[in-house]
Amino acid sequence: MIQKRQLRLGAFMRPVSIHTAAWRYPGGTPDANFNLKALISYAQTLERGKFDAFFMADHLAVLNMPMEALKRSATVTSFDPLTLLPALAMVTKHLGLVATASTTFEPAYTIARRFASLDHLSDGRAGWNLVTTSNPDAALNFGMDEQMEHAERYARAREFYDVVTGLWDSWADDAFIRDVESGNYFDPAKLHVLNHKGRYLKVRGPLNVARPIQGWPVMVQAGASDAGRQLAAETAEVVFAAGGPIEAGRAFYADVKGRAAKIGRDPGDRPPHAPSRSESAQNGDRQEQSQEDQLDLVDRVPGVIDERGREGQ
Repeated sequence: MIQKRQLRLGAFMRPVSIHTAAWRYPGGTPDANFNLKALISYAQTLERGKFDAFFMADHLAVLNMPMEALKRSATVTSFDPLTLLPALAMVTKHLGLVATASTTFEPAYTIARRFASLDHLSDGRAGWNLVTTSNPDAALNFGMDEQMEHAERYARAREFYDVVTGLWDSWADDAFIRDVESGNYFDPAKLHVLNHKGRYLKVRGPLNVARPIQGWPVMVQAGASDAGRQLAAETAEVVFAAGGPIEAGRAFYADVKGRAAKIGRDPGDRPPHAPSRSESAQNGDRQEQSQEDQLDLVDRVPGVIDERGREGQ
Protein backbone atom coordinates (compact mmCIF):
# COMPACT_ATOMS: atom_id res chain seq x y z
CA MET A 1 0.00 0.00 0.00
CA ILE A 2 1.31 3.43 -0.94
CA GLN A 3 1.69 5.67 2.11
CA LYS A 4 -0.31 8.87 1.83
CA ARG A 5 1.81 11.98 2.27
CA GLN A 6 0.53 15.47 2.96
CA LEU A 7 2.21 18.56 1.55
CA ARG A 8 2.73 21.23 4.19
CA LEU A 9 2.82 24.91 3.21
CA GLY A 10 4.75 27.52 5.15
CA ALA A 11 5.14 31.21 4.32
CA PHE A 12 8.61 32.68 4.83
CA MET A 13 7.94 36.13 6.27
CA ARG A 14 10.45 38.73 7.40
CA PRO A 15 7.80 39.69 8.51
CA VAL A 16 6.47 40.47 5.01
CA SER A 17 8.66 38.86 2.35
CA ILE A 18 12.14 37.48 1.82
CA HIS A 19 12.44 39.63 -1.31
CA THR A 20 14.46 42.72 -0.47
CA ALA A 21 12.42 45.02 -2.76
CA ALA A 22 8.94 43.67 -2.00
CA TRP A 23 8.04 47.00 -0.41
CA ARG A 24 8.21 48.61 -3.87
CA TYR A 25 5.78 46.21 -5.54
CA PRO A 26 2.82 48.05 -7.18
CA GLY A 27 -0.22 47.92 -4.93
CA GLY A 28 1.86 46.69 -2.03
CA THR A 29 2.25 48.10 1.48
CA PRO A 30 5.62 49.86 1.83
CA ASP A 31 5.29 50.26 5.60
CA ALA A 32 4.09 46.68 6.19
CA ASN A 33 6.96 45.79 8.54
CA PHE A 34 5.37 47.98 11.21
CA ASN A 35 1.80 48.04 9.92
CA LEU A 36 -0.01 45.63 12.21
CA LYS A 37 -3.26 45.81 10.26
CA ALA A 38 -1.44 44.76 7.09
CA LEU A 39 0.38 41.93 8.86
CA ILE A 40 -2.90 40.69 10.32
CA SER A 41 -4.43 40.67 6.83
CA TYR A 42 -1.46 38.67 5.50
CA ALA A 43 -1.75 36.09 8.28
CA GLN A 44 -5.49 35.74 7.78
CA THR A 45 -5.01 35.39 4.02
CA LEU A 46 -2.48 32.61 4.59
CA GLU A 47 -4.91 30.86 6.90
CA ARG A 48 -7.73 31.08 4.36
CA GLY A 49 -5.31 29.68 1.78
CA LYS A 50 -4.73 26.61 4.00
CA PHE A 51 -1.14 27.42 4.85
CA ASP A 52 0.22 25.53 7.81
CA ALA A 53 2.61 28.12 9.16
CA PHE A 54 3.64 31.76 9.26
CA PHE A 55 7.43 31.61 9.64
CA MET A 56 9.18 34.79 10.77
CA ALA A 57 12.89 35.31 10.31
CA ASP A 58 14.76 37.68 12.58
CA HIS A 59 18.05 39.55 13.07
CA LEU A 60 19.64 40.83 16.26
CA ALA A 61 21.41 43.67 14.49
CA VAL A 62 21.02 45.84 11.43
CA LEU A 63 22.34 43.72 8.55
CA ASN A 64 26.05 44.26 8.00
CA MET A 65 26.07 45.14 4.31
CA PRO A 66 27.15 48.20 2.32
CA MET A 67 24.95 51.23 2.88
CA GLU A 68 24.12 51.38 -0.85
CA ALA A 69 22.31 48.06 -0.43
CA LEU A 70 21.08 48.56 3.11
CA LYS A 71 19.29 51.83 2.37
CA ARG A 72 17.13 50.03 -0.22
CA SER A 73 16.07 47.17 2.05
CA ALA A 74 12.88 47.08 4.10
CA THR A 75 14.37 44.29 6.21
CA VAL A 76 16.57 46.84 7.99
CA THR A 77 13.95 46.90 10.76
CA SER A 78 10.98 44.80 11.84
CA PHE A 79 8.98 43.73 14.86
CA ASP A 80 10.47 41.29 17.33
CA PRO A 81 8.89 37.94 16.31
CA LEU A 82 7.86 37.05 19.83
CA THR A 83 6.07 40.37 20.14
CA LEU A 84 4.29 40.15 16.79
CA LEU A 85 3.25 36.48 16.79
CA PRO A 86 1.18 36.66 20.01
CA ALA A 87 -0.79 39.45 18.35
CA LEU A 88 -1.33 37.31 15.24
CA ALA A 89 -2.40 34.43 17.48
CA MET A 90 -5.39 36.51 18.57
CA VAL A 91 -6.69 36.93 15.02
CA THR A 92 -6.03 33.44 13.60
CA LYS A 93 -7.27 29.99 14.59
CA HIS A 94 -5.25 27.33 12.78
CA LEU A 95 -2.12 28.98 11.38
CA GLY A 96 1.14 27.78 12.94
CA LEU A 97 3.29 30.62 14.30
CA VAL A 98 7.03 29.99 14.01
CA ALA A 99 9.44 32.54 15.50
CA THR A 100 13.18 32.72 15.05
CA ALA A 101 15.18 33.03 18.28
CA SER A 102 18.93 32.84 18.69
CA THR A 103 20.81 30.60 21.12
CA THR A 104 23.96 32.70 20.89
CA PHE A 105 23.09 35.67 23.09
CA GLU A 106 19.71 35.39 24.81
CA PRO A 107 19.15 33.53 28.11
CA ALA A 108 17.71 30.04 27.74
CA TYR A 109 15.20 30.65 30.53
CA THR A 110 13.80 33.69 28.72
CA ILE A 111 13.49 31.81 25.43
CA ALA A 112 11.73 28.89 27.14
CA ARG A 113 9.33 31.23 28.89
CA ARG A 114 8.41 33.23 25.80
CA PHE A 115 7.76 30.20 23.58
CA ALA A 116 5.77 28.43 26.29
CA SER A 117 3.67 31.58 26.62
CA LEU A 118 3.17 31.79 22.84
CA ASP A 119 2.06 28.16 22.77
CA HIS A 120 -0.60 28.86 25.39
CA LEU A 121 -1.73 32.11 23.79
CA SER A 122 -2.09 30.41 20.40
CA ASP A 123 -3.71 27.24 21.79
CA GLY A 124 -0.80 25.05 20.72
CA ARG A 125 0.43 26.64 17.48
CA ALA A 126 3.93 27.82 18.41
CA GLY A 127 7.16 26.83 16.70
CA TRP A 128 10.78 27.75 17.45
CA ASN A 129 13.28 28.25 14.65
CA LEU A 130 16.47 27.58 16.58
CA VAL A 131 19.37 29.54 15.11
CA THR A 132 22.87 30.61 15.97
CA THR A 133 23.78 34.19 15.10
CA SER A 134 26.59 34.74 12.61
CA ASN A 135 26.37 38.53 12.23
CA PRO A 136 29.40 39.96 14.11
CA ASP A 137 27.54 43.23 14.64
CA ALA A 138 25.03 41.37 16.83
CA ALA A 139 27.81 40.48 19.26
CA LEU A 140 28.50 44.18 19.74
CA ASN A 141 24.86 44.66 20.73
CA PHE A 142 25.16 42.10 23.53
CA GLY A 143 28.29 43.26 25.33
CA MET A 144 30.81 41.19 23.36
CA ASP A 145 33.86 42.52 21.54
CA GLU A 146 33.85 39.78 18.91
CA GLN A 147 31.61 37.02 17.62
CA MET A 148 31.70 33.51 19.05
CA GLU A 149 33.40 30.98 16.76
CA HIS A 150 31.18 28.82 14.54
CA ALA A 151 31.86 25.50 16.28
CA GLU A 152 31.37 27.04 19.70
CA ARG A 153 28.06 28.62 18.65
CA TYR A 154 26.71 25.23 17.64
CA ALA A 155 28.01 23.50 20.78
CA ARG A 156 26.24 26.16 22.83
CA ALA A 157 23.09 25.74 20.71
CA ARG A 158 22.95 22.02 21.43
CA GLU A 159 23.21 22.58 25.17
CA PHE A 160 20.73 25.46 24.89
CA TYR A 161 18.19 23.12 23.28
CA ASP A 162 18.53 20.65 26.15
CA VAL A 163 18.00 23.41 28.69
CA VAL A 164 14.96 24.93 26.98
CA THR A 165 13.23 21.61 26.42
CA GLY A 166 14.09 20.60 29.98
CA LEU A 167 12.45 23.78 31.25
CA TRP A 168 9.35 23.05 29.18
CA ASP A 169 9.14 19.77 31.11
CA SER A 170 9.14 21.58 34.45
CA TRP A 171 5.47 20.81 35.00
CA ALA A 172 3.53 17.64 34.28
CA ASP A 173 0.52 18.09 32.02
CA ASP A 174 -1.82 17.54 34.96
CA ALA A 175 0.21 19.42 37.60
CA PHE A 176 -2.33 22.19 38.08
CA ILE A 177 -5.20 20.58 39.99
CA ARG A 178 -6.76 23.90 41.15
CA ASP A 179 -8.70 22.23 43.92
CA VAL A 180 -10.88 24.98 45.35
CA GLU A 181 -12.01 22.88 48.31
CA SER A 182 -8.56 21.89 49.54
CA GLY A 183 -6.89 25.12 48.47
CA ASN A 184 -4.17 23.29 46.55
CA TYR A 185 -3.41 24.98 43.23
CA PHE A 186 -0.89 22.41 42.00
CA ASP A 187 0.50 19.02 42.93
CA PRO A 188 4.12 19.45 44.18
CA ALA A 189 4.96 15.90 43.07
CA LYS A 190 4.42 17.01 39.47
CA LEU A 191 6.87 19.90 39.58
CA HIS A 192 10.40 19.14 38.33
CA VAL A 193 13.50 21.27 38.96
CA LEU A 194 15.99 21.17 36.06
CA ASN A 195 19.13 22.17 37.97
CA HIS A 196 21.29 22.24 34.80
CA LYS A 197 25.02 22.92 35.11
CA GLY A 198 26.80 22.67 31.78
CA ARG A 199 29.71 24.08 29.82
CA TYR A 200 27.83 27.16 28.63
CA LEU A 201 24.71 27.39 30.76
CA LYS A 202 23.75 27.18 34.41
CA VAL A 203 19.98 27.17 34.89
CA ARG A 204 18.17 25.99 37.99
CA GLY A 205 14.52 26.17 36.94
CA PRO A 206 11.71 25.31 37.14
CA LEU A 207 9.98 27.38 34.48
CA ASN A 208 7.25 29.64 35.83
CA VAL A 209 4.96 28.93 32.87
CA ALA A 210 2.80 25.80 32.62
CA ARG A 211 3.92 23.04 30.26
CA PRO A 212 3.24 24.13 26.64
CA ILE A 213 0.04 22.78 25.15
CA GLN A 214 2.02 20.79 22.56
CA GLY A 215 4.43 19.57 25.22
CA TRP A 216 7.20 21.25 23.26
CA PRO A 217 6.61 23.82 20.49
CA VAL A 218 7.51 22.51 17.02
CA MET A 219 11.27 22.62 16.52
CA VAL A 220 12.64 24.13 13.29
CA GLN A 221 16.26 24.32 12.14
CA ALA A 222 17.97 25.73 9.05
CA GLY A 223 21.68 25.02 9.35
CA ALA A 224 23.44 23.96 6.14
CA SER A 225 26.95 23.46 7.54
CA ASP A 226 28.08 20.11 8.91
CA ALA A 227 27.39 21.31 12.46
CA GLY A 228 24.03 22.71 11.39
CA ARG A 229 23.00 19.45 9.73
CA GLN A 230 23.95 17.51 12.83
CA LEU A 231 21.96 19.88 15.05
CA ALA A 232 18.97 19.50 12.73
CA ALA A 233 19.25 15.72 12.81
CA GLU A 234 19.32 15.71 16.60
CA THR A 235 16.68 18.34 17.36
CA ALA A 236 14.51 19.42 14.43
CA GLU A 237 11.04 18.42 13.32
CA VAL A 238 11.10 20.81 10.35
CA VAL A 239 14.24 21.60 8.35
CA PHE A 240 14.54 24.55 5.98
CA ALA A 241 16.47 23.57 2.89
CA ALA A 242 17.84 26.17 0.47
CA GLY A 243 16.82 25.99 -3.17
CA GLY A 244 19.19 24.56 -5.74
CA PRO A 245 19.62 21.65 -8.17
CA ILE A 246 17.38 18.69 -7.38
CA GLU A 247 20.42 16.45 -6.94
CA ALA A 248 21.81 18.73 -4.22
CA GLY A 249 18.44 18.82 -2.51
CA ARG A 250 18.19 15.04 -2.50
CA ALA A 251 21.70 14.74 -1.11
CA PHE A 252 20.93 17.20 1.68
CA TYR A 253 17.69 15.37 2.50
CA ALA A 254 19.44 11.99 2.60
CA ASP A 255 22.29 13.34 4.71
CA VAL A 256 20.06 14.81 7.42
CA LYS A 257 17.80 11.75 7.43
CA GLY A 258 20.84 9.48 7.67
CA ARG A 259 22.25 11.43 10.60
CA ALA A 260 18.88 11.22 12.37
CA ALA A 261 18.76 7.45 11.89
CA LYS A 262 22.29 7.03 13.29
CA ILE A 263 21.29 8.61 16.60
CA GLY A 264 18.15 6.49 16.86
CA ARG A 265 15.53 8.87 15.51
CA ASP A 266 12.90 7.45 13.19
CA PRO A 267 13.63 9.02 9.77
CA GLY A 268 9.90 8.92 9.02
CA ASP A 269 8.90 10.79 12.17
CA ARG A 270 7.59 14.29 11.37
CA PRO A 271 9.81 14.52 8.28
CA PRO A 272 8.93 17.67 6.32
CA HIS A 273 11.72 19.70 4.77
CA ALA A 274 10.40 23.09 3.71
CA PRO A 275 12.11 24.74 0.74
CA SER A 276 13.06 28.29 1.64
CA ARG A 277 12.57 29.61 -1.90
CA SER A 278 9.30 31.48 -2.06
CA GLU A 279 9.15 30.89 -5.82
CA SER A 280 8.51 27.17 -5.37
CA ALA A 281 4.76 27.74 -5.05
CA GLN A 282 4.55 29.52 -8.40
CA ASN A 283 4.40 28.00 -11.86
CA GLY A 284 4.42 28.48 -15.61
CA ASP A 285 4.17 31.82 -17.39
CA ARG A 286 2.76 33.48 -14.29
CA GLN A 287 5.88 32.49 -12.35
CA GLU A 288 8.21 33.82 -15.05
CA GLN A 289 6.39 37.14 -15.31
CA SER A 290 6.21 37.51 -11.55
CA GLN A 291 9.94 36.94 -11.18
CA GLU A 292 10.69 39.47 -13.93
CA ASP A 293 8.49 42.04 -12.20
CA GLN A 294 10.25 41.42 -8.88
CA LEU A 295 13.72 41.70 -10.38
CA ASP A 296 12.81 45.02 -11.97
CA LEU A 297 12.36 46.43 -8.47
CA VAL A 298 15.87 45.52 -7.32
CA ASP A 299 18.63 48.12 -7.54
CA ARG A 300 21.60 45.85 -8.10
CA VAL A 301 24.63 46.26 -5.85
CA PRO A 302 27.23 43.72 -7.03
CA GLY A 303 28.10 41.08 -4.49
CA VAL A 304 25.28 42.06 -2.15
CA ILE A 305 21.96 41.40 -3.88
CA ASP A 306 21.58 38.15 -5.79
CA GLU A 307 19.47 37.38 -8.83
CA ARG A 308 16.33 36.78 -6.75
CA GLY A 309 16.58 39.98 -4.78
CA ARG A 310 17.80 38.25 -1.65
CA GLU A 311 20.37 39.90 0.60
CA GLY A 312 23.77 38.32 1.01
CA GLN A 313 24.50 37.27 4.58
